[in-house]
Amino acid sequence: MIEKIALYLVGHIKPRVVYLQITTKCNYVCPMCPFHGSGYEGKYFKDNPSLKPQNMPLDEAKKCIDKIVDYGANMVAMSPSAEFFIYPYWEEISRYIKQKGLKISATTNGSFVTKEVIAKLKDIGFDELIFSIDSINQETYAKVRSSKEKDYQTAISAPILATEAGIYVQVHFTQQKPNRGEKDAVFSFYKMQNIRSMTFGIELHTEENKELTIMPIERKEYIHGLCGAYNNLVILIDGNLVSCCGFANRYKYIKPKLDAFSLREHSICEVLSYQHSLMANKDEDVMKLCCSCDLYQIAFESKNQISVENNYVIIKKTISESHFRIPKELENIPNNILSWMYQNNIVSKMKQDKIL
Repeated sequence: MIEKIALYLVGHIKPRVVYLQITTKCNYVCPMCPFHGSGYEGKYFKDNPSLKPQNMPLDEAKKCIDKIVDYGANMVAMSPSAEFFIYPYWEEISRYIKQKGLKISATTNGSFVTKEVIAKLKDIGFDELIFSIDSINQETYAKVRSSKEKDYQTAISAPILATEAGIYVQVHFTQQKPNRGEKDAVFSFYKMQNIRSMTFGIELHTEENKELTIMPIERKEYIHGLCGAYNNLVILIDGNLVSCCGFANRYKYIKPKLDAFSLREHSICEVLSYQHSLMANKDEDVMKLCCSCDLYQIAFESKNQISVENNYVIIKKTISESHFRIPKELENIPNNILSWMYQNNIVSKMKQDKIL
């Protein structure tokens, strides 16, 4: 009965964000990255030649945006598993997205985000930048990101400059062996610069048809339809849409099924209806991926602690952590009351109702 209810609800959820893979190129070879990392030797692209490092033609990218508008999402997130600012038409596609009335977000390593780029982003009305900053120590940064001093200097400064320009900024820290214990230093540094949001996660490891964490986590019974990673919609550079980032990471195992109903020939709603039917009918290939995936286990992290400290609300889970800047209107409220408000989603409701 739980599975029936869950699968019904999954089929009726309409995500507000769609990820668009307009490029699969990156200027970094971060060792922990399963796509471009030096330790992976290009295995992902050998296994998935249709996704090999390339740029989506601008006219195709615009067609994808039009389909996202027709679907009814309100934000486009660029460009998973690659570096957005390596895309030669990033400015043109960003302006097109804003002209269509959508919000735009991008994840970046920050190495291209100079003052000149930020000035363009401000003019475009760019909504959100997520910076992957895994150390503020140059020696460690050289191990986990880039050994080039220019990359380091530009990337470390970029979140601060973007915040000053009025763009919503999130700094994300991924824990790996070389940077273990450096998270607090990164968070403290950017809190002093009034960065709006900071998040912490752990390195994931893709092993054949499994998505595994490199840290032990409590394993729970798999119940079909309850995975929180499902309905993370990603439009891949070859024209297929995947309804889970886990499917994108282990694409070769699901690609034949997706090719049968590509986004190039169908709307997002039609593709999602087809993929949901695969899930609802417990397609063998889908079940092989879902049942062995740690993304399902991570989705059931319980909130261990919500606290308020130095104008930030801190939400700690078993293997992740988020720090959010408290809105100025609420800064004078006692911390215990603020904690209660966040625990009961009152602040989120105030934002939805545009009180904040």
